[in-house]
Amino acid sequence: MNLIVGDKIFVTDENLEGTLLYFSEETVTIECSDGFEYSFPINKVFKINKEGEVENKPKANLLVEKSKLKSKFSVPSSYSEQVELIFNSKNVAVDLHLEILLPSTHYSYSDAEALSFQLQVVRQVIAEANRQRLRKFVLVHGVGKGRLRREIRQMLSSAYADIEYFDGSYQKYGGGATELIIHQFD
Repeated sequence: MNLIVGDKIFVTDENLEGTLLYFSEETVTIECSDGFEYSFPINKVFKINKEGEVENKPKANLLVEKSKLKSKFSVPSSYSEQVELIFNSKNVAVDLHLEILLPSTHYSYSDAEALSFQLQVVRQVIAEANRQRLRKFVLVHGVGKGRLRREIRQMLSSAYADIEYFDGSYQKYGGGATELIIHQFD
């Protein structure tokens, strides 16, 4: 993607648009209509062309494209293999956005169904981290309205006493991530 200061930018995680102020190989800083500056990872932004269309917006996630949902509330069986691949590649940040988790953009879930699916994925990720003895990792949930973040943290507080959590790196995730530390493995 060829970026130039002044380009109009779309941020997928936040459904946010702004004007490009500056960028590096890893991050992009934009100014939104509210006058505030926000920074995002470069892989979460797309350029808006002159016609107002988002260029090269992802259609599916390559990480999970093999998986197929058997029901609206089940984590794909092949997803555990994908989680294993994530951890084995030493990429300890797991993106929980639906467009990343689901193999197709043609899903029609209610908000409650989508949230339930994402929380099941979190449980699976925690189980895999436990199995592989991975002490620290990050769940990327995005900023949005904060519901997924609240639900994850409520679940961690009530069901995972041996897991400490806190905000992920603001520079890296823009306030849309939770870092977990497992203090005692099962």
